Amino acid sequence: MTTARAVTISDVARAAGVSPATVSRVLNGVGTVAPELADRVRKAAADTRYVPNSNGRALRRRVSDVWAVIVSDVQNPFFTGVVAAIERVAVDRGFSVVLCNSDEQVARESEYLRLAAAQHLAGLVIAVASEVESDLRTAADIPAVVIDRRVHDHLGDSVMVDNRLAGRLAADHLLEQGFRRIACITGPSDVSTTEDRLAGFRARLSEAGAPIARKWIRRANLRAEGGEAALRAILRGGDLPDAVFATNGPLTEGAYQALQAEGIAIGAEVGLIGVDDDHWTRMVAPQVSVVQQPVAEIGRLAGELLANRAARGPGPAQQIVLTPTLLARGSTRGH
Repeated sequence: MTTARAVTISDVARAAGVSPATVSRVLNGVGTVAPELADRVRKAAADTRYVPNSNGRALRRRVSDVWAVIVSDVQNPFFTGVVAAIERVAVDRGFSVVLCNSDEQVARESEYLRLAAAQHLAGLVIAVASEVESDLRTAADIPAVVIDRRVHDHLGDSVMVDNRLAGRLAADHLLEQGFRRIACITGPSDVSTTEDRLAGFRARLSEAGAPIARKWIRRANLRAEGGEAALRAILRGGDLPDAVFATNGPLTEGAYQALQAEGIAIGAEVGLIGVDDDHWTRMVAPQVSVVQQPVAEIGRLAGELLANRAARGPGPAQQIVLTPTLLARGSTRGH
């Protein structure tokens, strides 16, 4: 069996009637080439089905054409949406994306960072596993954008949401609907997103003279099963809250499942408000009230920050904070 020979730059040059150096300048966007000549080279590349050798380019330039996107939970629909938006920007700018799932484990995240540095990747977008323990210094030479969660020593580019405002929006809505005995299912204390949402939520309730009881604040892992277990423990305590705030998408799903499993009418007996407008929140009855994050905007801005940083090099850091939105639905119809 004969294996077809890969098309080279020299083959493209012969087809276009130019030098290999001219082909290289056109295809790599380096230097100045007359427009009609550049068109001829691109047509020859297409006609010969030339595929650039990205590994060779990476060795010559000491950097690849690949971005690493490290997320803390690839099963969380929030991250699915963010990654999709990042990838759209990457493809448009001539980059590829490799997705890495730390699974909320700092050790696994550290290994991905080490590999990114060893492979001389062109950029990094990361949602860290821990505000306190995550350490980005391993990949310090790679342009990086931190998204969703703060990390203690990162002073570079970032795209976040105003999570304290998210908590305040949830509290305001529940108070307006007449709820006063309110519980909160939240995440580990070293995850800045859920911690900030809890802080904003508690502050607003205290300002309104309806502080949340300590017994009704339950921490859980950031999975649906963690949220379900945490809320069921509250519900079985004998003192029923009249509403629940769950501080991320999976925790919201778990809280919904807990209320259903205990036979509690959502909205009528116990109100429920969560974070992230996942598809399921609009498919159930009643539909679930949520504080919506601008998911696609987070990913788009992170991708653009990274692409611009790669093109322009060092410069002042851009730290973007986006505004969440309240979507009120039947699960908080009020008393």
